[in-house]
Amino acid sequence: MIPAWISKIRTEAVTPLDPAKTGQVLSLLVARDHIVDACHVLWDQGYHLEDLSACDVTEGFVVKYHFGHWVEPGRITLRVAVAHDDAVIPTVSEVFTGANWHERECHDFHGVVFSGHPNLNALLLPDDDTPPPLVKTDKTRKSRTDVMPMEYLVDSDVAPGAEKAEKPTKTTATEAAAG
Repeated sequence: MIPAWISKIRTEAVTPLDPAKTGQVLSLLVARDHIVDACHVLWDQGYHLEDLSACDVTEGFVVKYHFGHWVEPGRITLRVAVAHDDAVIPTVSEVFTGANWHERECHDFHGVVFSGHPNLNALLLPDDDTPPPLVKTDKTRKSRTDVMPMEYLVDSDVAPGAEKAEKPTKTTATEAAAG
């Protein structure tokens, strides 16, 4: 069940999840311009930031924010997708002060910039021109639909864990014209 207060968060997708399988009750895809507002809503509802991390995929970076509740069970994940050539997300460290170190670590390893961060200096790695070590080459990247279930990315009537349709095969232009 999706709590009514979730409607206060401007989302691109909301996915209820099975906590027994995923450890989460909800996954929300949020545009980068709405991440700070979403964090304010979670703060007001009694959530705390557990961690954040990034995944380098063909389409760019998917930055994942995991939240737990101080009193009630119900872990929530916010996801923000940004292009490789525009990997900038507003900092949430003013809402959740613990995000300061998580954002610095994400910047160290992936090169994601958290605009407005009070101290986006290197945390664990040398502060030099070395490329971030977890940025993949184009050849090794996978699509985000290959590394995340589709229902995490779009609003879906498909219940998590339900039978999924086969992945569409690639069609050449000649096959498409003939079909």
